[in-house]
Amino acid sequence: MRAHVLIISNPDDQHTKAVAGHIAALGGASTLFYPEMLGHAGHYVLSMDQDNLKLSLSHSNALEAINCYSIDSVWYRRPRRVYRAQSSLDDEAVAFIRDEWEATLEGAYALMNEALWVSHPDRLQAAARKPIQLQLARSLGLRVPETLITNDVVAASEFVKRYEQVIAKPSGSGWMFANEGQDISYVLANLLQEVDNNFAGLELSPVTLQEYIPKAYEARVNIVGQEVMAIRIDSQRSAISRVDWRRYDLANTPYSPLQLPEHVEAACASLAKSLGLEYGAIDLICTPDGEYVFLEINGNGQFLWAEVHSGVSVSNALARLLVGATPPLSSTAIRERAIV
Repeated sequence: MRAHVLIISNPDDQHTKAVAGHIAALGGASTLFYPEMLGHAGHYVLSMDQDNLKLSLSHSNALEAINCYSIDSVWYRRPRRVYRAQSSLDDEAVAFIRDEWEATLEGAYALMNEALWVSHPDRLQAAARKPIQLQLARSLGLRVPETLITNDVVAASEFVKRYEQVIAKPSGSGWMFANEGQDISYVLANLLQEVDNNFAGLELSPVTLQEYIPKAYEARVNIVGQEVMAIRIDSQRSAISRVDWRRYDLANTPYSPLQLPEHVEAACASLAKSLGLEYGAIDLICTPDGEYVFLEINGNGQFLWAEVHSGVSVSNALARLLVGATPPLSSTAIRERAIV
């Protein structure tokens, strides 16, 4: 069967191009849709009457409209908000217009309920809540770091005293913005030094504190439908990436395929399934004693850089999932019972 895949993304994302190439090689068809173009060069038409229900999307008049009822699967891959086309509009008008577009797109996505979503934005939003991730991982038998999320100076100070070393990291996405839509920096995990422990200004914003767990190496575990594809990251070979591998030192930190123990692999798949995700990038620590420790799951995590350096083709696995060549992780009934 020739599957039709809708990829909802942004024009700068290289992951979509890699996956679209694999979809074509598998005999499927993919259509790219960039929501940010709506209100600028894109069009949305939903026609409802007694006998017909028609929904189409297009980037511009020059592009053929997407018949949303011909879609077999949807890859929701980091789309951006609707572009601010008219700079003369005041902030209130822009906020209203964007709210209208978000409500409209949510309605469109709800109408595509027969398609396989990888993954639905409602599930992605719910799955991003880090406390529930930690709770679920613990319930599935994975060790998680002792954690405190707080803006209370006394509670933070007492937590730090209990552990030899403590990590501080964002409680949300970690992105910091200058102007709307422009990301300027990303807050990574940091090892607290003694000088940091006065927590001046903590009342303004919560912080996530975790016990520091020694690492032998780290693992990036990609859940792609029913496939579990783990990649070993030897982050401890470089002082630059020792605390957080996202401080990349690719020349000195090898990436390689990793076979996880069966119980760890099963727990990772169950975690994604419980959150209603069809794709998830899970970060684990492997301690010097060989114990795996769960840090977090990102339902729309990056994978292309790790694929290039490890040879583990996550993009091909995603394409196989989207065209129906491999089974999804969850049945529809299970997805409906997922945590919201």
